[in-house]
Amino acid sequence: MEEYVEKKYCIKPGYILREIAGEYVIVPVDEECMISNAVMSPNDSAVFFWKVFQTPHTKEDAVRKGMQEYDVEEAIIRSAVNRFLKDTLKYNIIEEVE
Repeated sequence: MEEYVEKKYCIKPGYILREIAGEYVIVPVDEECMISNAVMSPNDSAVFFWKVFQTPHTKEDAVRKGMQEYDVEEAIIRSAVNRFLKDTLKYNIIEEVE
């Protein structure tokens, strides 16, 4: 997953993260969203990384922030970031930015 290292990524406009009754959901709000008429329920780490990528960050930025937030091995954080990027790129929820 080295291709993610230097690139900066940001959540695309058209998706919002909301807390409803103590649970977070991701809601597509743009007609052009790849996933429409669906609400996604992210886990805690996905919510954390969503918040990180609300502004442009590299994979390494996200790993560092994850290491500050969670008391786990770097390999676990790195794997979570890779999975988050892979999944959000697959569904066109995140984009590479300059």
